[in-house]
Amino acid sequence: MRLIAVLLATLVSLGAQEPTVERWQVDGRPALLRIPVQAAPGKPWLWVAEFQGHLGSFETAMLREGWHVAYVACPNQFGSAKAMRTWETFHTELTTKRGLSAKPAVLGISRGGLYALAWARLHPDKLSAIYLDNAVCDGRSWPGGKPLGLGQGKGSPRDWQLQRDEFGFADDAAAIAGLQRPADGLEKARGLGVRLISVHGTADTVVPYAENAAKVVAFWEAGGKKPFVFAKEGGDHHPHGLKDMMPVVGVLREGAGSGERGAR
Repeated sequence: MRLIAVLLATLVSLGAQEPTVERWQVDGRPALLRIPVQAAPGKPWLWVAEFQGHLGSFETAMLREGWHVAYVACPNQFGSAKAMRTWETFHTELTTKRGLSAKPAVLGISRGGLYALAWARLHPDKLSAIYLDNAVCDGRSWPGGKPLGLGQGKGSPRDWQLQRDEFGFADDAAAIAGLQRPADGLEKARGLGVRLISVHGTADTVVPYAENAAKVVAFWEAGGKKPFVFAKEGGDHHPHGLKDMMPVVGVLREGAGSGERGAR
């Protein structure tokens, strides 16, 4: 019996060394928080804009670094004002009720880039880093697939219509004129020293780099700020991430010092 008790205690102890997951609803949207075994100082966190779990090994690496990983589902909202209202509620809950850093690192995978940049425009003081991964930064490029003269992507007519409807544009012309350009409104984020990371395939035929993240990278450089650029030569839109994500982990780790515990 004593041996069984020891084995059970060992299993419980091992289980306690694994990250835990909490799930709940925010504004009627599914929300998720992955909690590390031991939180890093200041309780930094990675906010996945879309496709939570897609870079599973990266999320695991961040958990091992003591970061929380969070996600609230706002699909097909393309970083709209409605999505940002939910994000604001989510951010307030995580920073005030749970004591996480006021400045998460926001991960924008593919269309998630639109959400990441929308948050940076609205709340440049409430993020430590923007990590763009083959990211959409211009809705005209994707889902629009419009000819912008820099490497036209394939586009997605269905998603283009969803985006138009979400933003209330009456027709294509209104959408093309009214959608944010990649670097619009990012002056404060750049000036506050928000770190910019770009991981991208140089031959992305879905979300061409030149039309999207390259514009944000150039904007950071024009302001005398150093972006962290990881180019995958000949890489297409998939797969996302890098074979070895530790260089990105390192950039985020070093930038976490700009976070502050609790919302401001």
